[in-house]
Amino acid sequence: MIPTEDASARKREIEEKLKQEQETLAFIRENMEKSDQLTKGMVSILSSFESRLMQLENSIIPVHKQTENLQRLQENVDKTLSCMDHVISYYHVAKDTDRIIREGPAGRLDEYLACIAKIQKAVEYFQDNNPDSPELNTVKARFEKGKELLEAEFRSLLTRYSKPVPPILILDTISVDEDMELQEEVVLEHLPEAVLQDIICISGWLVEYGRNQDFMNVYYQIRSSQLDRSIKGLKDHFRKNSASSGILYSPAVQTKRKDTPTKKAPKRPVYIPGKTQSFSVSPCVGPLLTLSSF
Repeated sequence: MIPTEDASARKREIEEKLKQEQETLAFIRENMEKSDQLTKGMVSILSSFESRLMQLENSIIPVHKQTENLQRLQENVDKTLSCMDHVISYYHVAKDTDRIIREGPAGRLDEYLACIAKIQKAVEYFQDNNPDSPELNTVKARFEKGKELLEAEFRSLLTRYSKPVPPILILDTISVDEDMELQEEVVLEHLPEAVLQDIICISGWLVEYGRNQDFMNVYYQIRSSQLDRSIKGLKDHFRKNSASSGILYSPAVQTKRKDTPTKKAPKRPVYIPGKTQSFSVSPCVGPLLTLSSF
């Protein structure tokens, strides 16, 4: 049996622990009440915030839709203005290209062809969209003027730079002899490279956009005339040298021959036209015999 003092001490100890537990429980209960109050306050705040968000959303959605509509309208306006600027530019083509077309393509062929390309696009636009427009007649007339000046430049380049081939160069090119030493290739320059490229460029444009082949007749006439002059120069050269030598060699070639007691005639016979013969030059033979690179 436990003594009375030990039981009393044990009882006091239990009572103290019970008191502490009650105090702890009271503290917890108090904190829970405060937490409930805070929770209720937070729920109230969140409910109010949600309500305000809904109101804000209801206000913003129409504004957002209106903004999208305004942006779409702005894009349409920008596209319309761009199209209008593009269309208006066709009405200014004749004025913008007037000076360059009047001055002609000499010395600035690329710029001139670019202006004609603008005029051609304007012609196509008015034909497709406004065939009754007076601007169509204006740009058509400007296009025809530009084409005429290109044809004139084509003729002018050929006339200025086409020259007959000297007889000596012709003989140097066609002469063949077994006793001749190896010679350097004879180069005939008919047209300067820059001029040749301009002629090719102009002829290409006339073939594609000129709608006629008259420039080919111009080429034939000028080049065949130069061929005829080259052949006549060769005839005169033979006539002058036939009295002094029976073998038809170029003086330039003779200086390169070996020193031999006798000279053999060329293997390739050279045909000498008679005085009474006439020359008719074919348009295909002309550029070939003059070794034209174009």
